[in-house]
Amino acid sequence: MFLPRTMPVLRSWAVTFVVIIFACVQISTAAKLVFEAEHGGDVARYKVIKKNVPLELKCNIDEPGFTITWQKDGEELKDYPVTTEPFKDGKETSILKILKPVDLDAGLYSCVAKNNATVEADGLKDSVQVVSLPTGSLEQDIIVVEGEKLTLDCQPTGIPTPKVTWYFMKDGNNTLNTSNERYKFLPHNNVTNAVLEIRDVQMSDRGEYRCVLANTATMFVGPDVTLKTNVRVKDKLAALWPFLGICAEVIVLCAIIFIYEKKRNKAELDESDTDNSPEQKNTPDHGKDSVRQRK
Repeated sequence: MFLPRTMPVLRSWAVTFVVIIFACVQISTAAKLVFEAEHGGDVARYKVIKKNVPLELKCNIDEPGFTITWQKDGEELKDYPVTTEPFKDGKETSILKILKPVDLDAGLYSCVAKNNATVEADGLKDSVQVVSLPTGSLEQDIIVVEGEKLTLDCQPTGIPTPKVTWYFMKDGNNTLNTSNERYKFLPHNNVTNAVLEIRDVQMSDRGEYRCVLANTATMFVGPDVTLKTNVRVKDKLAALWPFLGICAEVIVLCAIIFIYEKKRNKAELDESDTDNSPEQKNTPDHGKDSVRQRK
């Protein structure tokens, strides 16, 4: 079979083209895409939302010519402000910034880098988990009447969902007996043990209670969040004492008035008897004088 003289040339060009394509793919796959940890308290795989502090995520690519996009929980982010620092000192940086982050901003954030060689593929991808510190609310002082039911709700929030642990402090030690039938732990907004309920409150239940919240965020920027409340227990008859005091005052006042009126009436009667006595004694003599005068 006769082959044209141009075949070796075509083969040479084909080999060269394949080598170039292979080299481009190798260069593309050799590129590295990584998140940059900005705070000493953060770990490379986690970022913590901090109160009143803007959340800033940085993603670096060590080769030029890539386009970086952002995702949250697998969905592309389009309405978030993103800035790009030009390729310098061996890297190009894409920055996603959230000025006033809230709990709902927590989630899995990913940056995806693509160029012409990876446009049909998934591209290079790196991710970081954004978490928020737990928060809650608990009244500082609570008053409950003996025999009633006490409900303590620390209203925990945070992403991931915080773990709640209750403490009852006596002399610096935790004396909360979780096996006590009067104690009941209830959920709140899908958070387990968020509510501590104590039935038939006793005087021994007064003291300091603590609600401690912990999640992944507290592991990195701890300590755990602790909420405290001081519980005071009133005697179940305490509400009657003011009423009984008023009744006693009324009784004493009535007794004083009664005794005073009785003494006053007696004095008036004695005075009346004293005034009438001379007239009664002089009446017979006066009659005799009249008879004598007639004679």
